[in-house]
Amino acid sequence: MTSRILLAGLLTGGLTATAFAQPQPAVERPADIDALIEEALTLYPSAGLAIIRIEDGDKSWSAYGGEQGPGVPVSEDTLFNTASIAKTLTAELTLRLAAAGAIDLDEPISSEYVHPDLADDPRHQHLTPAIILSHQTGLKNWAYAYDDDTLAFTYDPGTDYSYSGAAYEMLAEFLSRRMDAPFEQLMQSWVLEPLNAEAYLGAGGASEARLTTPMGHDRAYGEIRSGDFAPSAADNLFVTADDYSTLLLGMMEAEAHGPMAGARGTQQVSTADEAPCMLEDQSQCPLNGHTLGWSVSRFEDAHFIFHGGSDWAENALAFYDMESGDGYVVMVNGGNGLGSSLHLITVVDPDNSLISTLMSMPQIQGALSQMRASDE
Repeated sequence: MTSRILLAGLLTGGLTATAFAQPQPAVERPADIDALIEEALTLYPSAGLAIIRIEDGDKSWSAYGGEQGPGVPVSEDTLFNTASIAKTLTAELTLRLAAAGAIDLDEPISSEYVHPDLADDPRHQHLTPAIILSHQTGLKNWAYAYDDDTLAFTYDPGTDYSYSGAAYEMLAEFLSRRMDAPFEQLMQSWVLEPLNAEAYLGAGGASEARLTTPMGHDRAYGEIRSGDFAPSAADNLFVTADDYSTLLLGMMEAEAHGPMAGARGTQQVSTADEAPCMLEDQSQCPLNGHTLGWSVSRFEDAHFIFHGGSDWAENALAFYDMESGDGYVVMVNGGNGLGSSLHLITVVDPDNSLISTLMSMPQIQGALSQMRASDE
């Protein structure tokens, strides 16, 4: 299982729109944050990093370190490729259209679009926005995961969990045809403009001078591929850490969804088998699951909603405690970025229950051991 799937779709649980609980102790910006970022980038070799701390539903502090590209420092203007975190915006767009009455979360997308690979299988009629957003389609992640590069159901939709980016692209096609507008235009007018944030579904239109130069697991820089990424509902979201923090806070505003405010909190499918709790004290284990566009993890005193994105040369993690209004957005330019981000948050916020749970998982530990710099 890849680190992308681990952080994008492993954990699940119920989510409700609740008032903030009693404020948690503040996590102050460490005086040596620059050194801590350098340490994280060295232990898990990566080019650069940005971190935003959120407290009580607002941005608290930020820090930047390392390189955007050769000789170019990371700054608040750096556009990171956040990979699968694109799915959180697709979920937000879908919820807003549902709240406006333009779509129904439980209607078949076949009313507008049927993927040609699935046309001869009647089960395509059971694909709905809710089933797609909660990864219950029965489809593998992408067509290349099949021996013949052709999408096919591995189980009946709505009966199990399997993470699928291809299904999110089908949802985007459904939304585009229903609204008679390109998907990227819908995203701009329904999500980005209302929340006053800049982001790019693919790198088209972004200033190349602001894009990260990708660094792979081998610590070598690749090339900026600004022309290679078509607009996507599932991958290659380019955004600054600050702008995604703005989006995250806007997406967590319950009133933004009107009648759909509770839909995000309805547990759709359990993924407990994918991520068994390995904490020594099992009484501290959370309730885990996947809702509409997000993974969630519910502890006794915390209720996290989160998503990750990871690819050959990038990593990003965003999470938010619905009880306290606390969270983080961390973006890393580098294929070893999962290690960099988890290490940094562990040092900055050692009592964070979500990160402690993630770090206890054998799958995560295995991935980190491969990313860690050798002692040679």
